[in-house]
Amino acid sequence: MSGELGDNISDEALADVLMSNNVRVAPEEIGAVVASLARINGAAALLLVSQSFDDTNERFYRMLEHDDASSKA
Repeated sequence: MSGELGDNISDEALADVLMSNNVRVAPEEIGAVVASLARINGAAALLLVSQSFDDTNERFYRMLEHDDASSKA
């Protein structure tokens, strides 16, 4: 567990936060949790720069489609 999430949060710190909130994550899955949180953070950053509510929805679904296509490759 040597990776870091954005804002310099280490895998160990994330594991401690999860365990203190009674969330059980196997040590080998912490990396996947970190990756998921990084993707969520990236998606939130993209949505924040949106100009209109309708555009926000469209951008969100395009992002999901793009992410789904890249994960299958």
